Amino acid sequence: MTRFWLTPIKSYSPLVLGADRMACTPFTDLEVLRAKAHEKHPRLLPMYKASLLLSDDEDVCGSDLVELDLSDAGDVVFNGNPYHLSHCAEAFLDRLLGRQEAWDLVKAIEDSSDKLSPEAKWKQLWLQWLESGCDVILLREDGV
Repeated sequence: MTRFWLTPIKSYSPLVLGADRMACTPFTDLEVLRAKAHEKHPRLLPMYKASLLLSDDEDVCGSDLVELDLSDAGDVVFNGNPYHLSHCAEAFLDRLLGRQEAWDLVKAIEDSSDKLSPEAKWKQLWLQWLESGCDVILLREDGV
């Protein structure tokens, strides 16, 4: 089963994925949010496969030795122990929009008519993370 996680990036050196990441279900609501974000900018809510964040070797993206489980409590820290960030992930992160540009674009996303919908809650959380100084990505976790 595939899961998608709205994920704050708390720090880049080392990379720290916030413990308050949110599993996004139902998938249909996530697709609505992603479509709205894509209308504003194709890189506004970038998605990346969680398994490719890791590296066993500087020339390889993905790991056969370590698995990443985003449902674990706590921040995920890529400091080499146990997680080493892949060069593919570094390139992905280098292409993220600036925080202010992202905030302006997210703020401009049309609100759902249902303020209690998952889509509306995710948008609010996304804005809160941006306001607190975090960048935000969507991670795809396969086969969990």
